[in-house]
Amino acid sequence: MPMQRIHMTSENQAQVKELLRELQTQEFEESDRDVGSEFEEEEEEEEEEEYDELDYREEGQFWETRDDPVEFAESSVCEPDSEEERHSPEPVVSLFAVGRLCRYGFDRERSRQALESGKGEVGATLELLLKQVFAEKYGQAAVAPEGLQGIPMDECLAQRQEEALALTAIYGERFAERIANSVWTVSLDLQFLTDALNSGPDRSTQKQSQVQRKDVCKFYLKGAGCRFGDKCRFKHQLPTDSKAPPDPTGPSQPGFSSYSPPEYDLEIRFPKGNRYPFQAPLVAFSTNDEKLGVAGRLHVTEHLFREALAAAKSGEPVVYTLITCFEDEERMKELLLAGHHKYSVPPPVVVMPTITPAKNRNVKSASNTQESRPSNSITTSRDIEVKEDPEPEEDPEDQEEEAQVVPVENESYVNLRKKMVRKYETKTEGLLQENSKLSREFRRKQSSRRFLSMLQQRQKLPAWQERENILELLQDNQVLVVSGMTGCGKTTQIPQFILDASLSGPPNQVANIICTQPRRISAISVAERVAQERSERLGNSVGYQIRLETVRSSATRLLYCTTGVLLRRLEGEADLAGITHVIVDEVHERTEESDFLLLVLKDLMIQRPDLKIVLMSATLNAELFSQYFYNCQTIHIPGRTFPVDQFFLEDAIAMTRYVIEDGSPYMRSGKQGAPPNKGSTSRMAVDQLEEDVWSFMSFHKKDFVKDSIPDQQLTLQELTVRYKDTKKSVLKTISAMDLDKINMDLVESLLEWIVDGDHKYPPGAVLVFMPGLAEIKMLYEQLQSNRMFNNRNKKRCVVYPLHSSLSNEEQQAVFNRPPEGVTKIIISTNIAETSVTIDDVVYVVDSGKMKEKRYDASKSMESLEDSWVSRANALQRKGRAGRVASGVCFHLFTSHCFKHQLAEQQLPEIQRVPLEQLCLRIKVLDVFAEHTLESVFSRLIEPPALGSLEAAKQRLQDLGALTPDEKLTPLGYHLACLPVDVRIGKLMLFGAIFRCLDPALTIAASLAFKSPFVSPWDKREEANVKKLSFALANSDHLALLQAYKGWCAAAKNGNQAGFQYCRENFLSGRGLQEIASLKRQFAELLSDIGFVKEGLKARVIERMCSKGTDGILEATGYEANMNSDNIRLMSAMLCAALYPNVVQVRAPQGKYKLTSKGAVKMQPKAEELRFMTKSDGCVHVHPSSVNYTVRHYDSPYLVYHEKVKTSRVFIRDCSMVSVYPLVLFGGGQVNVELHRGEFVISLDDGWIRFAAASHQVAELVKELRWELDQLLEDKIKNPSMDLCSCPRGSRIIDMIVKLISTQ
Repeated sequence: MPMQRIHMTSENQAQVKELLRELQTQEFEESDRDVGSEFEEEEEEEEEEEYDELDYREEGQFWETRDDPVEFAESSVCEPDSEEERHSPEPVVSLFAVGRLCRYGFDRERSRQALESGKGEVGATLELLLKQVFAEKYGQAAVAPEGLQGIPMDECLAQRQEEALALTAIYGERFAERIANSVWTVSLDLQFLTDALNSGPDRSTQKQSQVQRKDVCKFYLKGAGCRFGDKCRFKHQLPTDSKAPPDPTGPSQPGFSSYSPPEYDLEIRFPKGNRYPFQAPLVAFSTNDEKLGVAGRLHVTEHLFREALAAAKSGEPVVYTLITCFEDEERMKELLLAGHHKYSVPPPVVVMPTITPAKNRNVKSASNTQESRPSNSITTSRDIEVKEDPEPEEDPEDQEEEAQVVPVENESYVNLRKKMVRKYETKTEGLLQENSKLSREFRRKQSSRRFLSMLQQRQKLPAWQERENILELLQDNQVLVVSGMTGCGKTTQIPQFILDASLSGPPNQVANIICTQPRRISAISVAERVAQERSERLGNSVGYQIRLETVRSSATRLLYCTTGVLLRRLEGEADLAGITHVIVDEVHERTEESDFLLLVLKDLMIQRPDLKIVLMSATLNAELFSQYFYNCQTIHIPGRTFPVDQFFLEDAIAMTRYVIEDGSPYMRSGKQGAPPNKGSTSRMAVDQLEEDVWSFMSFHKKDFVKDSIPDQQLTLQELTVRYKDTKKSVLKTISAMDLDKINMDLVESLLEWIVDGDHKYPPGAVLVFMPGLAEIKMLYEQLQSNRMFNNRNKKRCVVYPLHSSLSNEEQQAVFNRPPEGVTKIIISTNIAETSVTIDDVVYVVDSGKMKEKRYDASKSMESLEDSWVSRANALQRKGRAGRVASGVCFHLFTSHCFKHQLAEQQLPEIQRVPLEQLCLRIKVLDVFAEHTLESVFSRLIEPPALGSLEAAKQRLQDLGALTPDEKLTPLGYHLACLPVDVRIGKLMLFGAIFRCLDPALTIAASLAFKSPFVSPWDKREEANVKKLSFALANSDHLALLQAYKGWCAAAKNGNQAGFQYCRENFLSGRGLQEIASLKRQFAELLSDIGFVKEGLKARVIERMCSKGTDGILEATGYEANMNSDNIRLMSAMLCAALYPNVVQVRAPQGKYKLTSKGAVKMQPKAEELRFMTKSDGCVHVHPSSVNYTVRHYDSPYLVYHEKVKTSRVFIRDCSMVSVYPLVLFGGGQVNVELHRGEFVISLDDGWIRFAAASHQVAELVKELRWELDQLLEDKIKNPSMDLCSCPRGSRIIDMIVKLISTQ
């Protein structure tokens, strides 16, 4: 494919050059000013050293530079050993690996360098370092003795195995053979050491009693390594004037959470070819105890190796001897108090002296700093600008030190954390008074008639019979698993048992309980029920909290909340201080959030031994949860459900006498019954044929049909074999039906039978389970056209929808009891399957389908798909009919399907959804921030596939949300706060930053929901023509934006005009309304994290809507939308959000046509174009795309939202992007290099390449990209930064917008 050229007009070049000159000059002046104020007494080469030390290229850098900046291109001297050469991009080293080596006492910088040479392998690197230490101490012969080759390896291995068995017998679980015949570890009990060190005088204070901060080498403090080593004129000691100074060389390193108890380990390693016990093994002492000095650890290791050498001379096993060495307390204290070891301090750095004059050197080093500063660097002058309230008396050097310690922390991140922590801080002074008041009220209530009446009802529940047992088990155990069938009262009663028991005791022991629910409506309805049982108003001792709505007070001690709310709380309050009990209800649903919450609680219970955890499950898989929590106690409560008659599809058809009509949309294609034919003769002929088939089967009957074959694939004859006792007419209907579809006609017939049929069952409410909102609306509309249900003549039925997207008021309506003689029908999703209890339900109609989140790796996107329920789900649904009286349940699948086709349990959600959002949430939590994602996911109750995790990590790195060593970037932090797909979240953030918020939210909402374009089977061509009329800039996303704007304009003339517009243009009115609703929710989310006007609420925005608008423009204001009409900028925003989903358009070799004016090049046909992705090769544009028939693209690059695989791999919803958006917003590194005399700008490892019109254009683009990266990072770190009023920000944004719009 020929390379595109990047052009820049001379006017734009001049403006970019002027902008960069001003920005960089301003930065250099600030840098010089900062350096001057810090080190006035230092020499000029010290200043150069400061710049050089800052010139690192580490994590978070999204592109690298290979040339000096344009304005400072000249270099006065060629320096072969310059910092630039030394700090060329290096392989990424895991901070966790560095932290592991620091536990042995090795210096951080030495560890990093050794890991790079060892390709990141911790074990191999540790052996390399130990060999170096022992060789220098005892000579090379000690590490690699000669003359041992004659000893048979089999004999060595046999002796090793004997010793391992003996050590296991002596030390039990403390001894572990981590790698067979290679690595042994022994956990040591050395508490006496820390006690002795704590009780003795502080050695560091004695040694450093006279050391002030100004006398300490700043590079030693940072742990970056001082090039002057022992010759440095500053001290390499910690100052005494710092409070709890961090040890720069370890041991408190990433990978070890702050609450871990001290661990002391002896590690014995047998490298390949080691002839132990005739050769000394490599031994090492390690700990995470910060009280033990790092140098001392290496001295202990050397001492142990000397013992191993002595034992090897006589060929004796040595491990037991090494362990007993630690019993010599005096010797161990002496070794551990050693203050220096060569390998526990940074390696010396030798620098060639330069002959450059000092004045020029400053400029050179400044330019280096400019060029290679990482995009998330903390030490730039720009970052100092972001600080809001610097302490005036604090030394700038101190600020720098703090910034180095916490690389990803930033102003808004820290403030947000502080706000969250403050939000949950409990004020102890008022707490006891409130508890006393609650206890008095509780005692007074005991004599209340209303309370006693409720208590009598509670005592009838099965859970009450287990009350004493539950409280006793909780008293003795930290974790309890409670399983109980529907109706046993566990959700409402167990939290009350705990609260009531504590209210009978002293005020300082009153429980503070959180009970999680999987859904909003569950949290609200259960909280209301419990408050009613306690004869009090909601919000007193019992409250609830869901997203955007809270009913609680300072007296609330039992809080029902959604799982997501508790996880958000844990982000700001990691230890849940003040909470005594966490109850996780409906754990059997295995949602992504509940599985993750279990992992967090499993860690938290170690940190908080006083915290009690109760897991409640409706199904009998309690054993799984018990094993996960260290085989904790379980208790089962029998259900109080009344008998329920269970019927299946064959029964429903027989009872209603339903017959499928010809031409019904629910007919099976290619079925064995009659084809849809209107002729009566044909009808009779077919009936006769079926009679003949029926008769023939009595002579030639199949005896057996495999259970594994679903009913859908069976002929009528085979169905009669499977269902021997079923009527022939019923089987004919089943054989004619498409069993994978929900038959709304049959549901309607069933409802007619329930309401008006001749049966013995009592009147009562009907609960119909449908998979999603679309099916609920379809059935609702079908019932409205039926006289029995539409109440046009007399009120016989009242129909309510129930779905999580409905408002709380609409959801609450389903609990109201109808008047006498009126049947209540509730059409619900599986929201009504568990916690939500509608008391008067007697009939259940189960469609057998549910919406399930699925993740398609080829799309890299999650979707909600219809799937069959599990047997556990079906039994739950059946149980809803027997809560208050005997009931009836109709399953719209066959009895055979129930027994043989349905899964026992639903697949855990975490194994079928994309993991990007969960990865971000893990990294936001302090307790996991320093752990690798793989180590966290592996500890889940049922971990997802490793491939899914790797794909998620790669995706987050491509987006710039995660660094290669799994650190959260500021962008990643904000994406973690947005509960949407990460691509949609990035589009929202960039729309806010570039002041095109309204269109960005429109496209984001359509991606999160679905396209509003509809394409009826009989009018597909007409629908495609209408869609093409909205086409703009070769973009499906912009076509959708145009259609949405058109709908808004039409709706200004009234709802009827909006409806007419949708009909004419084949648009879904409901879909457009859903997009408008989602836009308002997204605006509220952005307001919550500070990217748009504070305090915006979706409901308030909706009230601001004028006729035909969604309220976004009115609510967010002109400033946030000043670029909303810039189509090219919107294409660039799509590029930023959807990258790296990029397709190259490749045209065939040119064909020419001879005309009177000569040969003219012909445009290729649309089907001749080839579309290539980096990973999948050739793909195809979907026929529904506006680009399907396009023959020529001005730019040969498209970004797409998802890929789908049917007969071929298709890309849907694609948009053309031009050169500048790709270069300025594409992820990954941007490189400029000379290739065959042309300057080439490349991205994505060279897969995307552009030729620059000149060297100057290439350099200007590269520098502008760098400035943009820095600006975006500053904005994301500090969302409150106003880019309109900030001179630097507004100029950069304006320049970018101008380049995108004019080039």
